[in-house]
Amino acid sequence: METACSNLTGNRQIISFSWLLFIIVCASSCKSNSQHKQWDNASIDPTITQRASFKLLNQESEVFSVLEKQDSLAKRTSGVFYFTKGHVNLSDSNSAKLNNCRAYFFHGDTLSINIGIGNGFGGWGFIINYRDKKFFAEPYYSTDVIIVGEPEPVYEIVYQKLTLDKPSYKVGDSLFGKIDFKAIEIDQDKTKIEHSGKGYFRTKVTLL
Repeated sequence: METACSNLTGNRQIISFSWLLFIIVCASSCKSNSQHKQWDNASIDPTITQRASFKLLNQESEVFSVLEKQDSLAKRTSGVFYFTKGHVNLSDSNSAKLNNCRAYFFHGDTLSINIGIGNGFGGWGFIINYRDKKFFAEPYYSTDVIIVGEPEPVYEIVYQKLTLDKPSYKVGDSLFGKIDFKAIEIDQDKTKIEHSGKGYFRTKVTLL
């Protein structure tokens, strides 16, 4: 299974500075406010690597963000459907599945599993923050248009369930998981936006 995961990611992803900065900002924001988040227990199931969903991912090519190095041999890392009608409209199955999975450590102890996509000017999706068998999921939207003083959105978790193949990871490890979550975003205008994500994902834990 380690070999299979190596094949799906190909060579180590080379990410441009602007996309790298975007990921750091998103994950750092989640980290800085993590004490206010709803941390729930994750389930650990080593047999998840044998699920048929991962065999189906082997039949599809990877979806890359605009600023990532393209690899035509890489296989899909995400089979997650992410639905939202907010900053972007991901209301049909085709658009909802247009994402990939990347995983990095921030501040040494929190693993940030990013399921999303970047278009060169920003990106959207959600981040699963995982530490000590606990996690919380949080949607994000980023753009190069900066509005000074704009308040950050507030997210209310309706439910969140995470299954991983191992209780802990280190850089270079393969990671397999399943997520099922729903959250309500309340923006600065008090508008409520629903976010939901469900499906299987896999990647390698890498360095930034």
